[in-house]
Amino acid sequence: MSRDLWAGIAATIAVVAAAILGFHVLGGPSNQRLVQADLRTVRQLSELARQINVTWSTGGKTLPANLTHFPGPGKQDPVSGRPFLYHTKSSEEYELCTTFATDSRNVPNGNTTDPWIHPKGDYCFAFDASQPVPFVPYSY
Repeated sequence: MSRDLWAGIAATIAVVAAAILGFHVLGGPSNQRLVQADLRTVRQLSELARQINVTWSTGGKTLPANLTHFPGPGKQDPVSGRPFLYHTKSSEEYELCTTFATDSRNVPNGNTTDPWIHPKGDYCFAFDASQPVPFVPYSY
């Protein structure tokens, strides 16, 4: 066999191995759609938390009793359409809860200090209205 044929075979094997490794590490396209859906949910939660913090700071340092006066699409999961759950914990602390399709704690090379890391399933993020809402990363 010629060197060109061997080089072609080696290149093909390398490409196939890289593709298999990529799917193993990142998951397939369906998993990536779920990851991106969860990221949209986190962004929506972040925006709602910012609105709650503004309401707290301009409303006499009182948290809203519920989410009824916030815009409709802003208080629900953009993927499932289910409303976010909101619980006050103190005069300035509250939680926003939703359900996630993926576990962002298992992302390769993920930032373990990211405050938006979440498990798969139901999860609540704790907020303090006197503190800024953490930045949402562009991707996991």
